[in-house]
Amino acid sequence: MKRNRLYTGLLLAAGLYLAACNKADEDYKDFVPDGEKVYPGKVEELEASPGKNRIMLAWLLKTDPRIVKCRIYWNRKKDSADVTVKRTNGVDTISAVLNNMTEGPYLFEVYTYNAQGNQSIKTEVNGDVYGDFYESNLQNRGLKKAAIVNGTTKLEWDEPDPRSPGVRLTFLDEGGETHSITVLPDENMTVLNIIPKTGTMEFKTLYLPVANAIDTFAAPVVKVNL
Repeated sequence: MKRNRLYTGLLLAAGLYLAACNKADEDYKDFVPDGEKVYPGKVEELEASPGKNRIMLAWLLKTDPRIVKCRIYWNRKKDSADVTVKRTNGVDTISAVLNNMTEGPYLFEVYTYNAQGNQSIKTEVNGDVYGDFYESNLQNRGLKKAAIVNGTTKLEWDEPDPRSPGVRLTFLDEGGETHSITVLPDENMTVLNIIPKTGTMEFKTLYLPVANAIDTFAAPVVKVNL
């Protein structure tokens, strides 16, 4: 009698186990109706390079030759842009420039897709877009002295801003020809063997908000009377 009860108990336990397994399988199929989900290879080494009302995103595709498209999302997925991909046999560098962007900070999400429409897991990067507000707050490099001495034009500069790649100096010579010269940051004294027409020059200080910026910004133009 005890043996029959034990046997019956084992059958009951086995039945409950199989029922639980079947229910789990049904739940899994409901969650993934077509079976196992396929994730394409994700974007790697995603970088953002800011510009003026635009930004460039660049990334690497190291795996999965079946990738045919990448999609960029921003503004909490309210905006997006697609990038068509043609894979090679090696590592591919992909880039995209987003234009007409409002000035400010952004969070970008990039996904890959294969021909069946399967989506990879996301890769994120923060990026800033600069514009008129940023540019309106830029200051020109200080000019200590500006004079014509013995047939030469001499300009003595203050210390440069570390974000500045130089100063753009523009003037007309006595023959009416326009000259545009870039004064580098390490140049504290500029000496020109040219006398500007009417004794005036203009300059503006150039800026890169970050080292990998794709656009150069400038402070307002300053007129110099020699």
